[in-house]
Amino acid sequence: MTISMNNTKKTLIVDGDPALRRTLGERLERQEQTVIVEAETGEQALERIGDQSFELIFLDVGLPDLDGRDLCRLLRKRRVKTPIIMLSDETSDADTILALNSGASDCVTKPLRLDVLLARVRAQHRLYEAAY
Repeated sequence: MTISMNNTKKTLIVDGDPALRRTLGERLERQEQTVIVEAETGEQALERIGDQSFELIFLDVGLPDLDGRDLCRLLRKRRVKTPIIMLSDETSDADTILALNSGASDCVTKPLRLDVLLARVRAQHRLYEAAY
């Protein structure tokens, strides 16, 4: 699918699992008409975020090089306003609260239910567009 460069949406997926990045990315490209940019580590994510802007960021809590919640806090301190959906293997309320308190817009536990996740993506886009 070709998307006009003027209307191109970009989504950053930051996760150490290449299969998850690929599966989620393919689904987002097809259904949300977004260009996917991937990062495996927090350091790579910072490089990508420094180079371009995104409409949405998926950020895994358990990155290979650092805690995703710490990266989320750092991004918010740098005034990154982009919605951030944290991805977590942890299912406890305490872990969800930690993710949200770090500045995440939402937190979703793995394994991902892609249809529910896509509905959350659309909700985050509506909130972001209304605010800015």
